[in-house]
Amino acid sequence: MVDELDEKILKFLQQNGRISYKELGDLYNVTSQTISDRVSKMVEKNVIERFTALTNQEKLGFPMSFVVEIDLEITKMKEIQEKLMEFPELHLIYVTTGQHDIVALGIARDISHLYEIIEEKISHINGVKTTQTSIALRIVKEDVKKCV
Repeated sequence: MVDELDEKILKFLQQNGRISYKELGDLYNVTSQTISDRVSKMVEKNVIERFTALTNQEKLGFPMSFVVEIDLEITKMKEIQEKLMEFPELHLIYVTTGQHDIVALGIARDISHLYEIIEEKISHINGVKTTQTSIALRIVKEDVKKCV
């Protein structure tokens, strides 16, 4: 689906999405138009899903990261997924195999905000049976790059 030049472009854009196509072209000895065409094709083919800015959640007032594991009534899976997607504090939601049905990663302002998210929002969704929450003590690696 992608060739060696596309992989190089993707790797660099994941590190620095603000680099100009001219600079990228100079790095790989091709024209900026070639880079532009390649990026456009990868966007068109959904290889590149979106361009975004990464924010520092702590500086935005959300210093607490957490994981919540959710057990649910399987017949309510779709409705629960849709409801969880409405909560801005949750930034990753996985349907999983194993001990829990859904695992979600989120952020909170403080412990009372976390309580509100878990006890007043998630636990009140129709079909949620139990939740188990862990607070991240330290983030060792946080990398949104995917393998190329």
